[in-house]
Amino acid sequence: MQKNIEHFVLYKNEHYFSSFPSIALLDNSSSNSKQLLLMFRRARDSRWLLEADDEESLLIKHQVDHVDSRSQLTKMVFDLDLKPLSEAEPLPINPEAADQDASLLVLSNKELLLSSFSWYPIHSRLSKALQKKGVSLYGHPDVTGCFYVLWGGFTRISNDMGNTWSAHNYLPVTPDTNDIIPGKRSVHGGSIRGQAIEVGNEILLPVYTRLKNDQVSTSHMYYSNDQGRSWTYRSIIARDQQQKLSLNEPSLLQINDNKIMAFMRNTSGNDHLVTAVSNDLGHTWQDWKERRVIGHPTHPLRLSDGRIFICYGYRHEPFGIRGYLMDSSADNFIGDEIIIRDDGLCGDVGYPWAVEMPDGKILVVYYFTEDDGIRHIAGSLLTI
Repeated sequence: MQKNIEHFVLYKNEHYFSSFPSIALLDNSSSNSKQLLLMFRRARDSRWLLEADDEESLLIKHQVDHVDSRSQLTKMVFDLDLKPLSEAEPLPINPEAADQDASLLVLSNKELLLSSFSWYPIHSRLSKALQKKGVSLYGHPDVTGCFYVLWGGFTRISNDMGNTWSAHNYLPVTPDTNDIIPGKRSVHGGSIRGQAIEVGNEILLPVYTRLKNDQVSTSHMYYSNDQGRSWTYRSIIARDQQQKLSLNEPSLLQINDNKIMAFMRNTSGNDHLVTAVSNDLGHTWQDWKERRVIGHPTHPLRLSDGRIFICYGYRHEPFGIRGYLMDSSADNFIGDEIIIRDDGLCGDVGYPWAVEMPDGKILVVYYFTEDDGIRHIAGSLLTI
């Protein structure tokens, strides 16, 4: 089924841990051409300070570090030949927290919607006092530099092809959740990593967080009917009543006028893809089910011929990036699994995002780790 795969390095710098990308195909009206906007999370990576053959350097090549107090969203622009038209440029920083995964959506009015979430750094001196108040702290100073609390999900809007962006707009409080900091900070949508969709006059935005008294995470949905300027909570997409599986990192895909499907990561289980279907634009959802795909998180892309292409990270040996074709209803898989990459150094790879190019090829972007241990943003062009 697959005819050809070409690999590209889109951004690589040993001083930075680059990860969690998304990409959008834009129309540049001033030049009557198309461009690619790449957005990713960039954070400090101090491993370059060690010699490459140091014993410690060899050990930490495999270590994962997904929080940093100065992590930032960074953009680059490429032409359709994947040649950079700009340097890596950080967005205006979040003044109080560290921004994480980037998720892009091109709206029908040509504006860009960026959704993401933040970690709030907590000094170790405050840790015991906050833990006494029931605050859930992530990380440890010896591992992540400091403690963190999840600060919530937010959106930003650009009306000039990503050159400038609105301020951070945190989501409204998520119902039935405990405060992040009792009496000080509520849960504002939780985390966001996954595709939002625009259906009619609404934007549907998937998030995930833990409900009050739950032990696992649940996927939820917000909506906007004013092009992303404000948000309202709509529904729970999927929750494991048995409290065994965390259903995380949901991505949405429109199937027909009223039917949408959520593709979710299955954490603490067997890493199978989980999907859920709504026939009323997310007001209610059918019971979720596991699919045969192994990997996470999944990005679904509707192709111009009606078929659906999904891609996902594969964090099992051999480590890499994989995909599948599905029929137009997303009920059935077509053909065999597509092995895009299987040459990763370790499981710290993945988070792919795909776009169909004007010539019909599929561009998949993701972060990757090769033998040198430098986390970087790569892309693969597929001819299907």
